[in-house]
Amino acid sequence: MELPRTNLSEENVETEDSSPTEEGPTIETIDWRRVENLRVTRKVVDALGNLEVQSIWLTPANRRKDARKKYLGYGSRRMLSDSEIPFILNKVTEFKSLLWKNLEFQDRYREDCLKIIDSTLSRHEVITGEDHTGLIQMAAAIFVAGQVVGVFRIGDFASGKSDDLTVAKFAENVAYTGIRQEDLEERIRQIPFFSNEKIAVVSNLLGILAQEIGSYLEEIVREQETAVQIDQYNYEGLITKSPVIVDIIRQIKLIATSESSIIIYGESGTGKELVAKLIHKNSNQVDKPFIAINCAALTETILEAELFGYKKGAFTGAIADKKGLFEVADQGTVFLDEVGEMSLSLQVKILRLVQEGTFMRVGDTETRHVDVRIISATHRDLRKLIELGKFREDLYYRLAVVELTLPPLRDRPDDIPVLVSHFLDIFQTRTNKTGVTLSQEVMKIFQEYYWPGNVREIRNEVERIIALRSSHSLIKPKDLSKKFFYETYPEGVTAGDEEEEGYIKRLVDEFERNLLSKYLRKHKWNKTKVARLCGITRQGLNKKIGKYRLDRRRI
Repeated sequence: MELPRTNLSEENVETEDSSPTEEGPTIETIDWRRVENLRVTRKVVDALGNLEVQSIWLTPANRRKDARKKYLGYGSRRMLSDSEIPFILNKVTEFKSLLWKNLEFQDRYREDCLKIIDSTLSRHEVITGEDHTGLIQMAAAIFVAGQVVGVFRIGDFASGKSDDLTVAKFAENVAYTGIRQEDLEERIRQIPFFSNEKIAVVSNLLGILAQEIGSYLEEIVREQETAVQIDQYNYEGLITKSPVIVDIIRQIKLIATSESSIIIYGESGTGKELVAKLIHKNSNQVDKPFIAINCAALTETILEAELFGYKKGAFTGAIADKKGLFEVADQGTVFLDEVGEMSLSLQVKILRLVQEGTFMRVGDTETRHVDVRIISATHRDLRKLIELGKFREDLYYRLAVVELTLPPLRDRPDDIPVLVSHFLDIFQTRTNKTGVTLSQEVMKIFQEYYWPGNVREIRNEVERIIALRSSHSLIKPKDLSKKFFYETYPEGVTAGDEEEEGYIKRLVDEFERNLLSKYLRKHKWNKTKVARLCGITRQGLNKKIGKYRLDRRRI
């Protein structure tokens, strides 16, 4: 038998049209049905059901605009009592069902429940007590951003054993109802009786349920705040809060309408092509072609044929004349990614095109004219390549009229939450999933990770998470790729540098520098303690501090 209670669809439960109070969390609505379907909710509720817990009751906070501060946002204790709703488990003991026919019992029982709910509103713990009948009642508040958004209550079980003395005590407690003694005793013996150890387990599970749901709702709050930030920090597709990137966007708007060549520096995955597209979008050639090509992805001969085109019969397989990308992009923009990987012989031909706007197709003798703007990009230091004789200095000055440098993701950690939320939204939409959120632990790991692949890598990780998790999942560290727990690239060293001379030495030096920096900060520059941890003398530590130019004021 079920007692008459309001259900999830009635007015006392917040709907999509409900508005939050000014005092409440920033969540616009709490969808308790969605909370019910969380995997962690189901696991904990199943465990409680296996322990013979008959019902779970939820009192959601009233968060409408006209809600009052007292009584969990309700105007009276009666309103608070009436707002309680069943949460998944909804069975009623025969004992309570029999007593519910008595109006005085209803009033006393509701008052008992109100007291236990009241007592938990400011406590981050499970409150346990007995009602006037002798039954155990437990309550735990759900906190979001320090505020209570709801209270769970379970109970209607007893402590100890169902012996004659206990039965007589229960019957005496409810004798005021006037119900026949025989009927009372029969129902009392059907009450679930729990040992102290079992009660402790139930209390622990109730606390876990409230804590896990509170954590989930906090992630929803942060997601909503970040979603607002995405709109605020979305610069025509470039998502950033970084002052450095914002200044680059300001420069883009200034240089976009000029005809100057631009070179973009940055590690792989920092968004060099996106910036190039943004420049083209803001230029006078916005309605003309934008052609991008990765110079590192093709061999010298294929790259030359792709860029300049070729004449029929120029080489085996050239069965017809073909326009090159420069011709296709005439009056528009060509983006040469990884221009530092281009051969010296091809650089000469690119230089001629930049200087004079002329070129010849492969295997042809006819000079052709084009008017294109060249935007190039590289993750290498071209000045260093010039010194090594691997890049032409005259071409460098032609390409690098304006230089833009994109910082790696590790240097702008404030962008990580915004980017994560942006990619979560993209991939959930594509896969028809909702409610996937990242725990605080995962976000902390993300912000401490080195991100050698930068924005491209964080995009891939979020895509992987969405692919492997179902809707309404809370992502925890165990759900992440293993690389987050063993892979790192120190500052100044990237995966692409592995073939360079001295790579391993730089890797070791940077790793040691980062470790020293970390532990000096952790121990507030207590050099004696850090030296002991390193297994070296204080003088030896001072030498390393000097070697790596560690400055207390900077780190």
